[in-house]
Amino acid sequence: MGDVLTGSFVKAYFPTHEQPRAPGLLHIVYVLAVAKGCAVVAYTTSKPLDGDSLPLGARVFSAAEARALNQSRAFTMRLDRLARLPITSEWFPDGGTISLAGPGLQAELQAQVEVLLKRHREHVVTLGP
Repeated sequence: MGDVLTGSFVKAYFPTHEQPRAPGLLHIVYVLAVAKGCAVVAYTTSKPLDGDSLPLGARVFSAAEARALNQSRAFTMRLDRLARLPITSEWFPDGGTISLAGPGLQAELQAQVEVLLKRHREHVVTLGP
């Protein structure tokens, strides 16, 4: 299992709404926090989102931003879709680390999630065991 560090993009088995406590599909996630053998992660997707407006908590990364983070295509981070996962090989595969966000991006994302949790907690879905 690779390092699971705050501010890193890693591969993880993000749980699904159908099975919120079981490992789901392999996704790249962003690690918001690490404590006591668990990580709080945000979901990312490379699929374009439907509609003209983004959901609350969505952060779009352009192709250039994605390349700077060692990812092959543009993606959207969903800070409104989180999971609290144990740091084990069941949830985080070996060699899963993609990149580490710089301090500015880490601060931006942390501030966004804090506002979302303080002002719009009802829009945040948290999955995991």
